[in-house]
Amino acid sequence: MLSYLGLKWCKFRFVLTTKTDLRMMEKRIMSAISDFAAAQAAFNERIDEAVTGLTGDIQALNDKITELQNNPGDVTPEDQQLLDDIQQRSEAIAAKLEALDALTPPATPVEE
Repeated sequence: MLSYLGLKWCKFRFVLTTKTDLRMMEKRIMSAISDFAAAQAAFNERIDEAVTGLTGDIQALNDKITELQNNPGDVTPEDQQLLDDIQQRSEAIAAKLEALDALTPPATPVEE
C-alpha cells in the first residue's frame, strides 16, 4: 500500500509529465535509434566491402592452386614461385580476416 508521501509523489510526478514532455522524449529516442541505424549501416558497408575483397582473394588463391595441380612433373622454379605466392596470399588473407574480426563489436552481455 502506498504511503501518503508516496501517493503525493506519484500525483506530483504525473502532473509534471506533459504530452509535450512525452513528445520530446519520443523525438530523442527516435533520434538515437536513427543515429544508431546510420552508424550500423556504415559499419555493415565496411564489412560488406571487406568480405567482397576477401572473396576475390580466395578466388585468386584457388586459381593458383588449380594451376599448380595441373602442372606435371617435378617442382620447378615456377612451381616454387607459385607455392611462395600462395603462402604470401594466404598470409594476407589471414591478416584481413583478423582485421575484419577486430571490427566486429563484442557481444553485449546479457543481464540476468
